Amino acid sequence: MLTSIPVSTAILVVSIVLFVVMCYKGVHTATAALIASAIMAFGTTDGWVTTMTTTWVSGVGTFATQFALAFMSAGIFSYLMRETKCGEAIGQTFIKYVGGDNAPFILAIVAAILQLAGIQTYIFIVAAMAFGLMKAANLPIYIGYAAVVAVPPIVSFTLPGVTAMPNVLPTSFLGTTTWAAPGLSIAISVLGILMAVFYLRYLIKQARRKGIGYTTDASKEYGASKEFGDIPTPPFWKAILPIILVIALTSFFQLAMHISAVNALIFGMWITAGVTAILHFDVVVHKITIPRALSQGTTEMFPFIMMSGCVFGFGLVAQKAACMDYLIQKIMSINVNPYLTAWLSVCLIAALCADGISGMTMWLGTFGAQFAAMPGVDPGALHRILVASSTTFDSLPHSPMLAQGMGVFKTDFKESYKYSFVLTVLFPVIFSLVGVVIAIIFY
Repeated sequence: MLTSIPVSTAILVVSIVLFVVMCYKGVHTATAALIASAIMAFGTTDGWVTTMTTTWVSGVGTFATQFALAFMSAGIFSYLMRETKCGEAIGQTFIKYVGGDNAPFILAIVAAILQLAGIQTYIFIVAAMAFGLMKAANLPIYIGYAAVVAVPPIVSFTLPGVTAMPNVLPTSFLGTTTWAAPGLSIAISVLGILMAVFYLRYLIKQARRKGIGYTTDASKEYGASKEFGDIPTPPFWKAILPIILVIALTSFFQLAMHISAVNALIFGMWITAGVTAILHFDVVVHKITIPRALSQGTTEMFPFIMMSGCVFGFGLVAQKAACMDYLIQKIMSINVNPYLTAWLSVCLIAALCADGISGMTMWLGTFGAQFAAMPGVDPGALHRILVASSTTFDSLPHSPMLAQGMGVFKTDFKESYKYSFVLTVLFPVIFSLVGVVIAIIFY
């Protein structure tokens, strides 16, 4: 009975809603994901025991296998940047020239540049400079996180010509290029940028008005600690060099040597951590000590690896729901205006799977050639709508990538999700739907 379509659908909805409520009520994200998964498991075809002991557990393990070393490597690098006061030096210098209220936009610009360069692990790199920058600006870390997650929906999913996977996928199905419908692409890109800028400005003013600054909670203090004595703030060049180096190395390993994005990040951070230790030899070797840097840098990330893995497992359990195939079939059978059909189908599949690219690929494989050949349908406009719609509901609470980003920024759902929801769900829904309207009128 629990695996019937109506009941399974109800369980799916209840588990996701309950997950959000628990996070906002102060339940740890990992615990909330476990409880929500246990409820969702009653509505899966594999049965409760198999789902929890195999699907969910393997999800946690899979995430750890794929990203644990990246998290730990980033932890060591971030720890050195923090304790040598490189982060503070970078933050103070940038704030001096651009002002504290522009700090989040610096992070967004760096994230955009890395994405345009094809660095898929950009969030690990940006996080290394985010803490010092936001501390110098005296702004809460959730605004820095919001500024960074606002970037991918625009850069990878709306801009014309970018070589990001979402923009490349439709070309083989629709016979288009990455420059498909440039006018439509630019229109929704500009709309997305304007909405993001105005919203971030609103968050900054709200924080200033309410007196919400950078955290001083001991458990979330990202500035250099006092246990190593008074450490002088390094000159800007010595502080920024590790950031430039890790970007250059990661780009070289990934683009020139064709190493996977995650491995390129890991190798880049290992080398850069070594260079940072040499640049700040006295502080790292004599005050912090190498064993302490390695131990604390890696172990600081353990809770966030587990948190992200638990959410990843929850996403896999949700995909095992008995109603999933039925709902996807129903979504794929929607038949209204071709552009609206494509938009709605991909949006809904993205919501179910927490993966918009999979939803777009699924739709393209079934209907891509058929819709592109329809009279009155412009393949370029269809391309643009599909790409934009795939970044709408892929950031719901059971999204593993969302949990990964929060983990790297050492924040959680309660503190940050309502802001990221606006930037990664609400705004993409708006600008992609505007794209549908433009396509219907002008294409």
